[in-house]
Amino acid sequence: MKYLETLINKINKIVTFLGGLAIAFMMIHISLDILARFLFNTPLPGTITIVAHYYMLIAIFLPLAYAEQTNSSIAVEILTTKFSHKTQHRLNGWTYLLISATAFVMTSEAFKVAIKNYHSNTSVMQGDYTIITWPSYFILCAGTFLLGSYCLLRFLSFLTRSERAVVAEAAHV
Repeated sequence: MKYLETLINKINKIVTFLGGLAIAFMMIHISLDILARFLFNTPLPGTITIVAHYYMLIAIFLPLAYAEQTNSSIAVEILTTKFSHKTQHRLNGWTYLLISATAFVMTSEAFKVAIKNYHSNTSVMQGDYTIITWPSYFILCAGTFLLGSYCLLRFLSFLTRSERAVVAEAAHV
C-alpha cells in the first residue's frame, strides 16, 4: 500500500504542476488576446472557449487530490475541536470514505457525459472557428478519479493503522 501512496502522491504533484501551467498559459493567452484586440483590432479566435473548456478545468479539477493530500482544503471545525484526538482521527478516517465514494460517483457520471460528447464530437462555434471541446470533459473525470483514489487509499490506511499508533500520534500533537 505504501507503494500506491507514493505513486499517487507523485501523480498528484505532476497534475498539480499541469494545473499551474494551465494558469500560466491562460494568463498568456488572455493577455495576447487583449493585445491583439487593441493593437490589431483582431482578437484571438476561441479564447473564451479555450479558457472555459480547457485552462479552467485543468487548473481546478486536476489538483483536487493534491489539495486533499496537503490538507489545503477549507475545513470548518466548530464542533470537532471539542472531540478527543482519537475521535477526531476516526471522523477524519470515515470522512475519507465519504469523499472517495462521492468522487467516484462524480467520476462515473462525468465519464458517461464525456463518452456521450466524444461520440457526438462535441464542439463550440466561436465566430468562424469550430473548437472541439469533447476532450475537456475527460479532465473532470481524471481529477475526480484521482481525488477518489487518494481518499480511498487514505481510508484503507486509516483502517489498517492500530489504535496505539493513533494514540501515540495524538500524544505528539
